[in-house]
Amino acid sequence: MTDFTSFSRRHLLAGAAAMPFAGALVTTAAHAQAAAPPPLSVLGKLPAVENVALSPNGKRVAMVMTRNGERIIIDYDLATGATAAGAIEGDKIRQVMWADNDTIMVATSSTEIYAGRLAEPMLAAMYNLPKGKRSILFTNVPGALRGVSGDFHRIQTGDGYKISASGWKSPEGINMTDTNASAYTETLERCLYAFSTKSSLSTKIDSDARPVQEWAVQPDGTLTGRSEYDDDTKMWVLRYRDGKGWREIFKTEARYDMPWLAGLGRDGKTLLVRFASGEAADRYYEFDGTGAKVELDIDGSYHEPIFHPATNVLVGFRNNGPISEWTFYDPVFQRLPKLLDQALPDSFNDILDMGENPRQLVVRSESPEDPGTYFYFDFTTGDFKEIGSAYPQMPAEWISPKSYITYQAADGLEIGAWLTLPVNGGDKNLPLVVLPHGGPEDLDSVRFNWMSQAIATRGYAVLQPNFRGSAGYGKAFTEKGYGEFGRKMQTDLSDGVAHLVKQGTVDPKRVAIAGHSYGGYAALAGVSLQSGVYNCAVAIAGLSDLRTFLDYRRERAGFDGNSYSMEYWRRFMGPESGWDSLSPVRHADTIAVPVLLIHGKDDVVVPFDQSDGIYQALSKAGKPVELVQLKQEDHWLSREPSRVQTLETLIAFLQKHNPA
Repeated sequence: MTDFTSFSRRHLLAGAAAMPFAGALVTTAAHAQAAAPPPLSVLGKLPAVENVALSPNGKRVAMVMTRNGERIIIDYDLATGATAAGAIEGDKIRQVMWADNDTIMVATSSTEIYAGRLAEPMLAAMYNLPKGKRSILFTNVPGALRGVSGDFHRIQTGDGYKISASGWKSPEGINMTDTNASAYTETLERCLYAFSTKSSLSTKIDSDARPVQEWAVQPDGTLTGRSEYDDDTKMWVLRYRDGKGWREIFKTEARYDMPWLAGLGRDGKTLLVRFASGEAADRYYEFDGTGAKVELDIDGSYHEPIFHPATNVLVGFRNNGPISEWTFYDPVFQRLPKLLDQALPDSFNDILDMGENPRQLVVRSESPEDPGTYFYFDFTTGDFKEIGSAYPQMPAEWISPKSYITYQAADGLEIGAWLTLPVNGGDKNLPLVVLPHGGPEDLDSVRFNWMSQAIATRGYAVLQPNFRGSAGYGKAFTEKGYGEFGRKMQTDLSDGVAHLVKQGTVDPKRVAIAGHSYGGYAALAGVSLQSGVYNCAVAIAGLSDLRTFLDYRRERAGFDGNSYSMEYWRRFMGPESGWDSLSPVRHADTIAVPVLLIHGKDDVVVPFDQSDGIYQALSKAGKPVELVQLKQEDHWLSREPSRVQTLETLIAFLQKHNPA
């Protein structure tokens, strides 16, 4: 086995055989003469390489690439360099994995009218690119809906590899084109099927009218456990499967925070469950077939489990907090982080996928000079190969430094945040853009962020606070956001501005706020519920009216007012009596600065009406406001033309109303 200890990142890149079509890593020297920042048309591009996956035998790599504006899937033979490519229907690719050593499973989503509503179902298909073959999952399952809901596992039976996926089946006599979704929503059966990679055959693994959430799947496709959630009784049930069928081994009320059946435990017989409320909040437990449980010594607030690629058993955890760390139980896996750090020093190295031999893996590596490069490693033979750069056109000298800071909110709570400084503006008296994340129960991390980096190239400092209510800091920190929509969650942002002003980092007269989804709400709240902090606001797919947003969520899902989804939002927003006072649309007359609204017309998460409503209110009040409609765009800015358009509009607006 090759000793990687003496390898530096420079040596590795010099020796790596880069894929000719993926683009070599852009180095500082190659762009030393660049006098101007890269154009926004480059900064807004989708990654040139992403969704990299490794075949079970570790010999081939699948990846998604963008070529001439088209999204394609690539099958790349690591030994010979042979490639096969195929176009993907639609450009919203959500997941890529190998179904066997020749077949790639790709999950995509597309916006369409579904049962009378605008929806974005996820579809999955298997591709054998060298042979030009494709098969769509669930097309030959009688009564099955087109969409899949996940639970993708590669399984192996006596007749070869198969891929498992879950979906829904409709009872006979139900018209799936009925415009009344409630006519069939409550009668659908959740089902789990196995699909052959060699034929159109499918096999039912499990199906039940009870509301199944997740399954724990053995490598041969047999089931060990499953979880269910009843939205009427608010009861979460864990079942274990033995020779007599499904047995209930645990039950708990989950009005707000549902436990999660993550998969198999360390011995392959127990079930791994993460709890999100009560005394067990942020903890992982292994349940055996009797319902007895053992607590694992791991903080579940920011750790996600890692399972063996061949046996499906738990082998460790990845820290998904601000900076990645790894905790492994298996001795083979324990060596991997150290080996990667030796091979790619001074970098943030994420393991993306493994072969059935876990010493074969693909890695995404980032550093202060590199926004993301993909590598293949075989730590059995010492082989390695650069697969490609995510942003090959991004000059290294224009990647802005990103640092983690903390500051105190007005009530003394410590807030963590990421501060990105422009490479050409120094570190004092800078113009600032506050860029809160969505969610709100989400997290900004050390990883490359295309929007914050694009803003920084134009001379702005960018502050990304993990305000109270964010994920990644434990359940207690998230709970501090309950009832604080537009309140302390909002002032946590302006407290960050005050901190940077006190430090002398930013100019208090040149501060703007921009955000996406919940961040869009925070941008609007920052200039309606607050005043005198921001010169302008940019809301991308933002909420403006809490009441109509919840009405939409309730009507869309066919839930009553006490559904799990509705309870989740109420907990953050507080009592209904306060919703209007927290809705920026109700305070249009108080907004005294320019507002830019950007929203996808096909958004099924936050409807376009949320931007249109406040646009109409601000226009009626004679306030400066612009509305940009992104055609054929969803909630996540999945399409490259929309990302570029968003950046160009955003930067032009900032330069006009909060100049750098």
